[in-house]
Amino acid sequence: MIGSTSPSVQPETIFYQHGESPAQRTTFGYLATDHPRLDAVQNGISAVCAVISSTAIAVIAVLTTVEVVSRMAFDSPLGWNVGLVEQYLMMSIAFFGTVTAYRSGAHVAVATIFERVPVLARKILLILTYLLILGSLVLLVYSSTQAAHFAFVTGQAPPPGMADLPWPTWSWKSIIPVAAILGAIVVAIDLYRELTSSVDRVSTDYETNGTTEGS
Repeated sequence: MIGSTSPSVQPETIFYQHGESPAQRTTFGYLATDHPRLDAVQNGISAVCAVISSTAIAVIAVLTTVEVVSRMAFDSPLGWNVGLVEQYLMMSIAFFGTVTAYRSGAHVAVATIFERVPVLARKILLILTYLLILGSLVLLVYSSTQAAHFAFVTGQAPPPGMADLPWPTWSWKSIIPVAAILGAIVVAIDLYRELTSSVDRVSTDYETNGTTEGS
């Protein structure tokens, strides 16, 4: 009797594939060799935004625990924590966290087509992308600054006797323009690096999407 063996099945392996621009990946961004000072500025902004957003997450966890204990054990809910979480902490997580996610490459991206086009086409696509993001951030800074300024000049604040903290409304509305300005600086540096580098080189494609290999 002739024995038979079934072929072994190996799982797919997902690994990082470096992009066109060699750089060292760090916690808050990348370190390249062409513009180390610009890297320091971008990574520094990313680190500050990461600290702000992660602190907001930690405060939400603490407030949630205190609220549960206060409500269940002492029948005395905090009340003011809802406004603090919604207006300050969640806003900080969303907008400051976005800056860090952009710089550290944490956003979901499908690079299948991007990887297959010529270098010049990739460079043009990156420049158009940076222009679109930068334009959106500039509009966000403008509109959110107007909203914060209007709240300031009109003295908007929670009515007396409400459970919310009696902090002026402009204070939490200022979170958006501040985060958007920081994000615009990071994106503007990427745009500058692409515009000033050679046309036959992509300077900000640090790493591509994860690729899958099967055997």
